[in-house]
Amino acid sequence: MKPVVHGLISKRAEVVGKIEALQAQLAQCLADLDSLDRTIRIFEPDIDLTDAPVKPVPPANAAFRGEVQRFLLNTLRKSDVALTTHDLARSIMEARGLNTADKALLKLISQRTGHSLGKLRSQGFIASQKANAGGLLRWQLSRKGQAEDWHGGWRNGSGS
Repeated sequence: MKPVVHGLISKRAEVVGKIEALQAQLAQCLADLDSLDRTIRIFEPDIDLTDAPVKPVPPANAAFRGEVQRFLLNTLRKSDVALTTHDLARSIMEARGLNTADKALLKLISQRTGHSLGKLRSQGFIASQKANAGGLLRWQLSRKGQAEDWHGGWRNGSGS
């Protein structure tokens, strides 16, 4: 069997596994919903639940307060080199199992990462340096006696 075909079959098996897991999750959600409906009807037998409000599920890329900043600090602590905003955004996406090939999601996570990095910089935990002429920033933990060319600025590299 050709390696390409073997890889495709492996990927297919992965997708089938995800589908089966989602079907099991859906079945559990339907059972939970049925139980809730029956419980509500114990207290309100004549209620019409067809017009009941639906609460949207938060997106998979939502984070708890402070979670991203803790992740960023830990990632920078483990790194021997300064990391760009895009490197850190990709690390966040990989750690959370998000699709790093999705350019729109990568842009959103990069913006959120830049915002979190800016907050950490304003608190004195990290420092930034321009990584290239385009304004991309590299980040590292703040240390006393740090090189003079590390400075503050906006996450897009403008400002000082």
